Amino acid sequence: MENLSQPSRADRSDGPFVAFQFRDFRLFWIGYFVSQVGNSMQQMAVSWLLYDMTRSALQLGLNGAFRAVPMIVLGLFGGTVADRFDRRRVLFVTQTFLMILAFVLGFLAQTGYVKVWHVYALTLLAAIVQSVDIPTRQALVPSLVPRSALPNAIALNSMLWKSTILLGPSLAGIAISTVGTDGAFYANALSFLGVVIALFFMKSSSAGTVSAGGFLRDLLQGLSYVRTQKIILAIMLMEAFSSVFGLDPAMLTIFARDILQVGASGLGFLQSARGLGAIVGSAFLVSIGNTRAQGKVLVYSAIVYGLSFAFFGLCQYFFLSLVLIFVTGAADTIWGAVRSTILQTKTPDHLQGRVMGVFGLSSRGLSPLGQVETGLIVPVIGARETTFFGGSLVLCASLLTVWRVPAIYRFRTKTQGTAEVSGIKRSR
Repeated sequence: MENLSQPSRADRSDGPFVAFQFRDFRLFWIGYFVSQVGNSMQQMAVSWLLYDMTRSALQLGLNGAFRAVPMIVLGLFGGTVADRFDRRRVLFVTQTFLMILAFVLGFLAQTGYVKVWHVYALTLLAAIVQSVDIPTRQALVPSLVPRSALPNAIALNSMLWKSTILLGPSLAGIAISTVGTDGAFYANALSFLGVVIALFFMKSSSAGTVSAGGFLRDLLQGLSYVRTQKIILAIMLMEAFSSVFGLDPAMLTIFARDILQVGASGLGFLQSARGLGAIVGSAFLVSIGNTRAQGKVLVYSAIVYGLSFAFFGLCQYFFLSLVLIFVTGAADTIWGAVRSTILQTKTPDHLQGRVMGVFGLSSRGLSPLGQVETGLIVPVIGARETTFFGGSLVLCASLLTVWRVPAIYRFRTKTQGTAEVSGIKRSR
């Protein structure tokens, strides 16, 4: 393997798809694209199934609590696992378990035996596995490309996750209306094969670093690093407010059914508009590369996100709602990818898993609590008012955070590695 500690001209992050020059990243990206399409289908199908069985925003939101608790409690544990063991092998195990759980849910839905507690239990088990899977997956990316190409890799991954919001819900809507929710669950189970096959053919490895102090010392070291980095703490605070009070699938389900009254197909259109906006936002992010001040991009996209989401709550017309969700999806994609870029470029490789584990507490760990917030507040003040309040709160919290930590606004990535990655093979 060639050493890329001093990237050649072809390796520098001056092209919109430079990360695709690296074989293992291409495999990783394609495999997870397939898997994320299935995951998006299942998320929509689970929300539809629960709300169809219960007609209760509270019970729909409760499912978010079962997703959130393991991520909050075990997120840092999962990040420490990612730093101590071969990340590729860890992902083999977690992806296999998630595949099995999706098959079980599909079987219960197909046979008609599915109960609300079944959905809660399987959601809880999947969240436990994901508390290890998510930080491991995020920490693996810097091992697949040189540090100079990392912002581009993160932008392309953002395009991956967000673009599947366009395809996944559309396919889920078709599946629900033709064969039922079980079809979406089975499709998700099969989609995990994309990741498993990609991991099998990848050559990059991350052997992990086991310190003499043991697991607990490694865990505390990760917390200590995050605590001493003001920018990282500020970014995680912004993520936390967005996760809890920002847009969540449960809210879109309620809007589609009860506010806009457009049914399952309308819900698919709303999710697809959000996904289309995400694609546009990702394309913009890929195009700017490292030549612009990403801190400014983060602040401006946060403002647009808060405003568009708040106005969505006030909108009474379906077409205008689609436009606002499109803008929200674009801003959310840009904002989220820049947050990840800042975190991963400021974190050394041996701490990537633990920092991503802590980040998981403020992102995917707290995100399901958005459904809980929906379930608790919507019955009290209404869906429109809850959405407007959430968007306004996210906007104010973001501006206050940047005011307190102005270094965020001034942040700019460097084109050549402040931290170097060796042994990464480039192939066309």
